[in-house]
Amino acid sequence: MRKDKASISLDEVFAESEKDPRWAEAYAKADIEVRLALQIAKARQRARMTQGQLAKAVGTTQSVISRIECGNQNLTINTLARIAAVLHATLLIQLRHPHP
Repeated sequence: MRKDKASISLDEVFAESEKDPRWAEAYAKADIEVRLALQIAKARQRARMTQGQLAKAVGTTQSVISRIECGNQNLTINTLARIAAVLHATLLIQLRHPHP
């Protein structure tokens, strides 16, 4: 029995996509906003929350969460911290020097 595309979880999509070396390379090159967007969307789904539920818990609107998950929202550290707290995640921010 085939699953309807609408019922496939992000984790399932990622599990399949991550097997493709081209996807891994593209993800590594993606801007921080895109990588954060994907992490937030996956964490929200693992928490079994809708965008609306996350928005309400964070104190924003569903449209803002949608823009965040699309990588189209300039995020503040405060907003990231609130999202992380609601999703029971630890927010790590660090500067790394490139390897020589």
